[in-house]
Amino acid sequence: MNQSDLDNIGHRIGAAAAQFAPEFRPTPGQMADAASVLRDMVRGAEQHGVTLAQFDAVADFPRLAIQLVQDRDNHQ
Repeated sequence: MNQSDLDNIGHRIGAAAAQFAPEFRPTPGQMADAASVLRDMVRGAEQHGVTLAQFDAVADFPRLAIQLVQDRDNHQ
């Protein structure tokens, strides 16, 4: 994974965050954590030959990463 990939993940998280209604939009900290979650998911999947493009073909993983972090924060 290179800097371009990391920038792409950040862009995807930003675009996904913009889809949330204002009252449910993630905080900057949640967006940073979601980007880290997505980065780590992609890194793990790369070991099995799975790419971010293949993630896109299956589900909205940037949105999922945000929702995971928000759920974590709602249950702390």
